[in-house]
Amino acid sequence: MGHSLGTDLLGRDLLMRLLTGGCVSLTVGFMATALATVLALGVGLLSGYSGNRIDYWLMRLVDVCQALPLTMLTLLLMACFGSGLLILCLAIGSTEWFSFARVVRARTLELCGQDFVNASIRMGQAHWRVILFHILPNMAAIVRHYALLLAANAILVEAFLSFLGVGIQPPYSSWGNMIVDGLQVMHTHPMQLLWPSIFLVITLLAVTSLSDSI
Repeated sequence: MGHSLGTDLLGRDLLMRLLTGGCVSLTVGFMATALATVLALGVGLLSGYSGNRIDYWLMRLVDVCQALPLTMLTLLLMACFGSGLLILCLAIGSTEWFSFARVVRARTLELCGQDFVNASIRMGQAHWRVILFHILPNMAAIVRHYALLLAANAILVEAFLSFLGVGIQPPYSSWGNMIVDGLQVMHTHPMQLLWPSIFLVITLLAVTSLSDSI
């Protein structure tokens, strides 16, 4: 059976490795983004809706976290807990939500100043119902847009970590470690470097373009 894009130095089908690596990269990207979205919504909604001291201390926490070098923080988490797929998703997702939380907080503050939210509160609706049925639906577009941007960033971070050798480990495929393999033979077999790079760039452009269309 032929190999559409050829094989790597170990005789493995390059197209199959690209597709498998794409599944891994997308899994990490979207799982990490799901975690970051949950954290950002929790902190942003609580901060914006509660106000006063809770808002102050939560935003100071976000300030401190944002001041840290996030790539180094991700590397530290993986050094402490390992480099499996789940750990990689948790490490990226837990360091990606800080700016997202600020966006959620700002939108929550804006919505809390609207008449329909104030009317719901004065009518005695429970706070969780106000948040669930009035605030969240009105920030859905912003959440989708920002989450897709984070997904693109998470895919890029995963590729970078795998490129450094601390992400997805061989023999499992990832576009990041495939780029590393391609660098070793770039002068004799340049397509082994170009193909994973092309797949990565096209995926990042597609996810980013999708966020712009929402």
